[in-house]
Amino acid sequence: MTSSVNISAGLGIHNKFVLATILWSTGQLIQERFDRTKDGILSLKSWIMLQKCDVVACESTSDFWVPLYDLINNSIPVIVGNAWDIKVLSHKKTDKVDSEMIARLALHGMIQPSRVFCGEQREFRKILRLRHRLVEKRTSFRYQVKGILNAEMIRLSSVLSDVFGKSGMMLLTGIINEMQLREIITTLPKRTQEKKDKIIEVLGYNFSKDALFQIKVLLDVIRCLDEQDFS
Repeated sequence: MTSSVNISAGLGIHNKFVLATILWSTGQLIQERFDRTKDGILSLKSWIMLQKCDVVACESTSDFWVPLYDLINNSIPVIVGNAWDIKVLSHKKTDKVDSEMIARLALHGMIQPSRVFCGEQREFRKILRLRHRLVEKRTSFRYQVKGILNAEMIRLSSVLSDVFGKSGMMLLTGIINEMQLREIITTLPKRTQEKKDKIIEVLGYNFSKDALFQIKVLLDVIRCLDEQDFS
């Protein structure tokens, strides 16, 4: 930002509302509160444009800033600043930085703009983040199943290289459905059936009802995530 900024707007974006401050280089200041709804955001834009602001600034808090940016940036430049950087500049370590401070920093060109991706790129990045979280959750659920098996002294991983591969899932599904172990083994791929004696040795114990219930719940969630093809 340069010294050509004479009027700035700072937005304090909250869950249900936006507190906006418009600040002139002369020191004049006005504030308004707007609902964080479609109508509220439209009213906010009209108010900012009526005051002929040179720039609008806000923190990159969650994704709350996105609809404001998309609506306003076509008419007035919008700076989306890193929330931590703004807090450091304002010397507020824990409290939310208010809209007046953001407006003041923007007026003096002290906010470093964060990179803002176009709409399609933002949506793609959201999907990637969601995928990453789901993969992490699935891994966590698999570890929980293994933990339950270990607590039951069932060392299934000593027989199968992948407990959650085709054979492993067939074994676990059969067990939680209370099928006879020898009956389950007959449904397994031939290569796995060759390990019949070792499987019987490892799984030839009764699971506790609590363990069976937990494994069933976890396997249902794991299957649901597997259907999304998160490889």
